[in-house]
Amino acid sequence: MRLSFLILVLVGAVLSTGCSSTEYNPTTYDYFISRDQLKQKPIKNVILASVNVSGEPTRSILRDSVDKVDAQVVDYLESNGYSFAPSHLFDNAWRQALLSFGNFYDPTTGKVDRVAWQQVMSATLQSLADRKDIDAVVFTDLLEHDIQHSPGMKHYARWYGVSREPATEGPTSSVPTDFNWTQIIKGATLMVTIYTTDGTPLFSSRGGIDTLHSIDSRKSQKSFVRRKKILSRSSNIQEGIELAFHPMIVMKHYPGKVPAAPTNQAATTQ
Repeated sequence: MRLSFLILVLVGAVLSTGCSSTEYNPTTYDYFISRDQLKQKPIKNVILASVNVSGEPTRSILRDSVDKVDAQVVDYLESNGYSFAPSHLFDNAWRQALLSFGNFYDPTTGKVDRVAWQQVMSATLQSLADRKDIDAVVFTDLLEHDIQHSPGMKHYARWYGVSREPATEGPTSSVPTDFNWTQIIKGATLMVTIYTTDGTPLFSSRGGIDTLHSIDSRKSQKSFVRRKKILSRSSNIQEGIELAFHPMIVMKHYPGKVPAAPTNQAATTQ
């Protein structure tokens, strides 16, 4: 009888460990969500923007990955009950707005004219609002930014909710013991921004995807090099998407801190 009880305790411990296996990650993005607006008027039919909400073009290292990421975004939203309006509706409205107000991005300086950007964006949204069947516009910006691997045991790089081990290339995955882990490298992140067609912000968040540099064991220098295959793992892209849409679409194993349940003041005072 006692042996059976011990077995049940051990099984329970294993199950509870499995259920809480998601490790807390303090780098999850401090998202914005307009809960009242979404509750008052839930969005169902959306359109995917073919431009970045920042007004800047995607960095060259990530441009070949845009279509792949967007395709996974569409699959993710559709699997959660959302439908999509034809993308050419956004493209046509955006081109017409550019003809009316001019290009707001200067490639020579890399700067965005914010006044012109606002005019183009407003005209585009207004054109889409006239259709009455589009609830919101979804912008998916692929960002390149600085990250750093930890000098700790597994040398994780952590940002926007993800933890990535160092990528290696070459015949071996071994790394010299005196490798300089403090080097700044680049990482990729998905930024999601959602507006209604009248320009009301509904949601904004970010999810990390993957590192853009690796350690090449074939090279003698002890430094990172640009990866040959950028964002090649669909599972990493999927994790970034789920992070970027949480909590509009609740991520099953969200690594962010869960808000504490409100205490029952009446019960505690008794």
